[in-house]
Amino acid sequence: MFQKSFFFPEACLNPDRNSICVSKEDLYSPETGYGFVTEENREKQELLQIPAISNGFRPINTVTKRPVPVCFKADVPVQGNYRVEIKAENDGREALIFLERRRLYLLDDFKGTKTFSFTANVCDIIPEGKGRLYHDMDLDVTWVGEGLKILSIDVKEVNCPTIYIAGDSTVTDQPADYPYSPGTSYCGWGQMLPAYLKDTVAVSNHAHSGLSTETFRKEGHYSIIESYIKPGDYFFMQFGHNDQKLEHLRENTGYRENLVRFIQEIRAKGAFPVIVTSLARNTWFKEGESYNDLLHAYALECEKIGAEYDVPVLDLHGYSMDLIIKNGLQESKKFYYPGDYSHTNDYGAYIMAGFVASEMKRAAAVAKEAHYKAFAGMMREDVPEWPIDPELLKLPEIVVSGKIEETAKEKSYQLEMDRLNEIITNK
Repeated sequence: MFQKSFFFPEACLNPDRNSICVSKEDLYSPETGYGFVTEENREKQELLQIPAISNGFRPINTVTKRPVPVCFKADVPVQGNYRVEIKAENDGREALIFLERRRLYLLDDFKGTKTFSFTANVCDIIPEGKGRLYHDMDLDVTWVGEGLKILSIDVKEVNCPTIYIAGDSTVTDQPADYPYSPGTSYCGWGQMLPAYLKDTVAVSNHAHSGLSTETFRKEGHYSIIESYIKPGDYFFMQFGHNDQKLEHLRENTGYRENLVRFIQEIRAKGAFPVIVTSLARNTWFKEGESYNDLLHAYALECEKIGAEYDVPVLDLHGYSMDLIIKNGLQESKKFYYPGDYSHTNDYGAYIMAGFVASEMKRAAAVAKEAHYKAFAGMMREDVPEWPIDPELLKLPEIVVSGKIEETAKEKSYQLEMDRLNEIITNK
């Protein structure tokens, strides 16, 4: 079984043949098989520019003073699950550690030296807009924190259950610009879920923007999961946002048929399906007078399918809708990317992933199947809240042709919501 240790300058004492001393000048290249990823080598290596097979962060030319992530990449010999043990030092300020495609594994404000253990999945992927499969044979570790210092990273190949995720843009591993701000980074809840899990399970997220129950299969994403999923693994699926825009994928026809087919095929492989109802949108009538639930029928159909086929249903739609109604149109914007009513930012996705984790625990308590009962033992008990910083909800200013501009401007919420309502009503 593969094992490799990387020691950074302050901790590099007695390396052996499985240990490597890394200096800050060591930039990743296919020849060395390890090193940091910066603007310098990113510009020269095309594969480092594709977020889905790298760390998920992209540099922008901004005047905003926000933290810059430190990105480290190491080759691995085979695809699969890897236990990543990280020894770190921090001064008590907020510290974040991401693995692979910007999946969050640690949010902490510890002080002193501490060792953390996570399990990451390395797997083939079809990056958005590429239309073909890319072989991913690298492990990416990224950390953010002004007082955070990584002393060592130990990587070891392991066998453990994997949660494979299928879905759309509200679930996917979204890329983010840096300097980094959690409030102005698009994020799917699937990339925040690892922060709530112990190192006894891995997450492999194959959700992508624009996908429906139909195109997830047609575009080849499902075939990747079919190739790697094994007995004892899990298959989480959340669709609806894009299905509901198409006549033939109504909740009680094509949508239902596709979900049932996934259930049957996953069970035939000895793995265990789980349905997650669609994340609610921040959509309202008349500038926030009453909530416009455009996904109710699809969430209800998921509950029916779950009862009929004895599959756990995690009602993210109900939870997120209640959260939005409680906060109202304007206050709920803090959970979403600026100017967007469908896609959460990192703060919002972290909250949604927390609910998915709590629902997994609830499902374990009532499950008949032992493998679903195992959810209870996968949950971390010490996951902190992520305080939302109002200053980090503002879009950064960027430099374009020597002039300072905003990265985006907020569209008319009511106009955009009316357009979406029209598409769905007239599908």
